[in-house]
Amino acid sequence: MSSESALHNALAKCLEKKLTFAAFRIPGKPVQLWAQRNPGLETVDGTLLLGLNQVFLVAPFAVPGGVVPFIRADVELTFAEIDPDIARLDECEGTGTEVLLATEATAKADFIAAVETARRACQAKELNKVVLSRVLEAPLETERLPALFIQAAEAHQQAFVAMAFTPEHGLWLGASPERLVHEELDHVRVDALAATRPSDAVPERLSGWGGKELDEQEQVMTHVHATFARMDLRHITVRGPEVLKAGPVAHLHTVLEADLGDCLLGELVLALHPTPAVCGAPTGAARAFINQHERHQRALYTGFWGPWNADGPTELFVNLRCLHAVPGKMQLYVGAGITAGSDTELEWAETERKARTWLDLLEQPEAVK
Repeated sequence: MSSESALHNALAKCLEKKLTFAAFRIPGKPVQLWAQRNPGLETVDGTLLLGLNQVFLVAPFAVPGGVVPFIRADVELTFAEIDPDIARLDECEGTGTEVLLATEATAKADFIAAVETARRACQAKELNKVVLSRVLEAPLETERLPALFIQAAEAHQQAFVAMAFTPEHGLWLGASPERLVHEELDHVRVDALAATRPSDAVPERLSGWGGKELDEQEQVMTHVHATFARMDLRHITVRGPEVLKAGPVAHLHTVLEADLGDCLLGELVLALHPTPAVCGAPTGAARAFINQHERHQRALYTGFWGPWNADGPTELFVNLRCLHAVPGKMQLYVGAGITAGSDTELEWAETERKARTWLDLLEQPEAVK
């Protein structure tokens, strides 16, 4: 493979110049880095995505009007067998400004209170499920970010590992286990991922998972299947659920596949997002609850991102296990699905385990320069 030092140097150059760029590693494939020659971020109506190739979508949790931001691949580098010419990044102009979210770490008491309110709302049948998130903070210097990306790609081989910077969103780094959609030759695959257990405490049989976890997973699978049917997709197949391990936690995972037929992929993506795995159900009521009870703005957390190619293939992932880097520290976003059967302390513990995806890497010595 291409040397890690070349990748480290390329990422460091992008960060130093504040280029609008995305570096990403799809499981089983080499790292790619796409950078724009100028910093301005473009957007496209989701129904017009069919006209775009070689762009990296950076959709936030809230997608007003179905308008999706994207990063162009004006300069495209692939870190495979031979080092690419990273001097090509000198063709790109960066920005001197960026958005820094006014976000603070979430106090445990605030998170617990929100979870208890959500649990009661589910018991009263006002909601079936709602996903609540919180923010943690930890020291992180910008100079550490290239090595952290490389460490994450090595540690989480089955995850989509991505780093992206735009003037509008700042710098984000994620390692997501959840594919939103894979499309090639008009055939789509969607992951229905929900329910969480510690990786070292996974039952041997599916029946060993609790009713809460099985219900969470069923809600996501039903949402995807119903969306496929509503959009008139053809030859729908369902496989699972099976256990998917993602670092410190494991999830229940069902794969749904279908042929697009006359459906536009962009319309399908916007119909799927947000799934009950990141928002809740019913979607409108869950979104309203989140807006009322989360004190932070999610921004790119629980949105979707990845390479879009109208001529195929397209790989979009839900932006989970992600952090927003600000001067001197990271703001790490983690969440948990709340139902009528939730236990507040267990939901807090679940977010603590999910945070280990990045905290464990930060505690390792930096090995790449």
